[in-house]
Amino acid sequence: MKFKFQLACAMMSISAIASATEGMWLPYMLSDREAEMREMGMMISAEDIYSINNGSLKDAIVSFGGFCTGEIISDEGLVLTNHHCGYGAIQSHSSVEHNYLENGYWAMSRDQELPNPDLHVRFVKYIEDVTTLILDGVDDSMSEEEREAKIAENVEKLKESRSAQADYEYEVKEIYYGNQFIIVASVRYNDVRLVGAPPSSIGKFGADTDNWVWPRHTGDFSMFRIYADKDNQPAEYSEDNIPFVPYRSLSISLKGTQPGDFTFVYGFPGRTEEYLPSIAVEQMMHELNPMKIAIRDIILKDRKMYMIEDESIDIQYASKYASTSNAWKKWIGQVQGIERTHGIDSIRRAEARLQYALASDDLLWNEYGHILHEMEVAYTEALPVFKQRDRFIEMAYLGNEAMRFIWGIRPWLLAAAREDSTAVIEGSEKVAQALQGFYKNYSAKVDSTVAFDLFTHWMSTAEVTPEFLIESFATVDGVDVSKMYNANFYLRNTEAERVLQLLEEDPMAFAQEVLYSDAYNMTNGAFAHYIDNVSPAYQAAQAKISRLQAEYMASQMEVMDPSSVYPDANSTMRITYGSVDGFSPADGVRYNTHTYLDGVIAKYVPGDYEFDLPARMIELYEQKNYGDYAAANGKLPVCFIASNHTSGGNSGSPALNANGELIGLNFDRVWEGTMSDVYFDPSICRNIMVDIRYVLWVVDVYAGAGHLVEEMNTIQ
Repeated sequence: MKFKFQLACAMMSISAIASATEGMWLPYMLSDREAEMREMGMMISAEDIYSINNGSLKDAIVSFGGFCTGEIISDEGLVLTNHHCGYGAIQSHSSVEHNYLENGYWAMSRDQELPNPDLHVRFVKYIEDVTTLILDGVDDSMSEEEREAKIAENVEKLKESRSAQADYEYEVKEIYYGNQFIIVASVRYNDVRLVGAPPSSIGKFGADTDNWVWPRHTGDFSMFRIYADKDNQPAEYSEDNIPFVPYRSLSISLKGTQPGDFTFVYGFPGRTEEYLPSIAVEQMMHELNPMKIAIRDIILKDRKMYMIEDESIDIQYASKYASTSNAWKKWIGQVQGIERTHGIDSIRRAEARLQYALASDDLLWNEYGHILHEMEVAYTEALPVFKQRDRFIEMAYLGNEAMRFIWGIRPWLLAAAREDSTAVIEGSEKVAQALQGFYKNYSAKVDSTVAFDLFTHWMSTAEVTPEFLIESFATVDGVDVSKMYNANFYLRNTEAERVLQLLEEDPMAFAQEVLYSDAYNMTNGAFAHYIDNVSPAYQAAQAKISRLQAEYMASQMEVMDPSSVYPDANSTMRITYGSVDGFSPADGVRYNTHTYLDGVIAKYVPGDYEFDLPARMIELYEQKNYGDYAAANGKLPVCFIASNHTSGGNSGSPALNANGELIGLNFDRVWEGTMSDVYFDPSICRNIMVDIRYVLWVVDVYAGAGHLVEEMNTIQ
């Protein structure tokens, strides 16, 4: 149909950017992309990348912990991922006496590889479009509740059917805002052990200053090993387990890359929202992000003050600080990137073209012509509750550790309120375990300072009203909130031994002490207000927007070539491809594609928590001892950038060359392009990767763990 052809040309995407490097493609979609990838330089086939019946690269890719990506780099189950992905595991094994965060860790034998009870990896066996099965019996006459119930029924029926066929774990995920559905079959391995990690002065070099920034000089990697039972099957940790033998491991290229080289990234990006209307992006950039940035400014400032002063607090809060800082800096970059590229204006122009095209066809206009206006109204009405929700999450949940912990044990405390001594005694062991974990990474003076500063900050803002105090801090009769923000309000570290002893000796007495404290009174009020008032309003607003967004997505899919529309990321396996390419962040400035050890040394500041370096690295640099890992120019490569479209969850993803060989490890995006989760601009959106040659140099030459490199299949 001529009309649809014209409309497809005009509406390649709502972002109005048609780019070969944009898109996060489900593996089974690659057959439609293969010709384009080959034109860009790819030498292998789509079947080599993803195959159900034959071995393929997918068999070497794992979801790491459910929050990052990893890849198999030896036939003995060795897994490579980012340092920041393994950070929690590294921290859990660290202490003041054995500070693996500061000094690094290298297992020189298998018995030195450290178990991690809460860590797992997951292999994808296959992904299949099951839209027809999931929407069977669903029709337009149904209410939203009826539709959701029928879909849920079909999902369970399908999972039961598949479970009877094969012993996999199954997950059904919606894509295109519920217009299509996929099923993911996977196998999970729970015995994953820490093998190696560089010191943070390498793995986090540049820390907060360089986070999301190019040029980058960070060796962001760590290594783990998967263990299995004697039959190579998943098993819980046991000393009898043996290294997992993978179906596929990645070959490693030492040839490096040049500008223009084809690259692709294979991983599990977390969440993108590429098809939002302009009103949603505008609210994000001008209302929600600035509010959250201001809150985290306070949290980060206060935590860093104590971390610099006290090494034990630095260890306790290292992972928390990094997590809080990561999103904070990303939001800042999103705001600046959207403004610099005039992204909202571009989206509005695309919306105008869509409306014009729909108006040219009566059937399409009658079905979809109302959507954009209704979305504008819905988002405008929802903004106040969106702000309430984000304030609560940032301040009362993420910003106030004591309140979050107390709320977590509330069911147990309510048993005490009912004087149900049996339930209290039976639950006391779990509460004791939770308290021990809480105290391990908690400082009352840090938490109380953060809480007080958050409170006083928001008291000084124009938005503060009595209703705001209730929604954010839940003032309670008889409790003076302003006096509660001091260390005495919190469970103190110095009382940890007393608290645990009391819990062991008399669980009911401990529960009553917490239950009738001002801390509990305030926590209960704050969370109750959110649950009773804010959350229902948010859910209602979001449900309305989600229905409209599904129709909005359907309108685009109706008139476009389906093979040109990629689904938003949702933590399922994806492939994205591009080229090694620099960019211009500002007028008169051009960034190159590679960084080298020379740049690491140039940033070196002795004693600085972000830019200090190990003495051995300085020594090796002065000797120009780069082993077999120098580039053709004689320098040791550290990082490089390309135009692959990545997101959170892609951390740890392998960067692969035209032959499917490992050339780097994805770990970040450039700050100017962090808005790529909602708006991809090919001129400045770049992903950042640590060069695999730097990884191997650190392992082999710096750390002396060459036995790990010997496991790998390296190609000169």
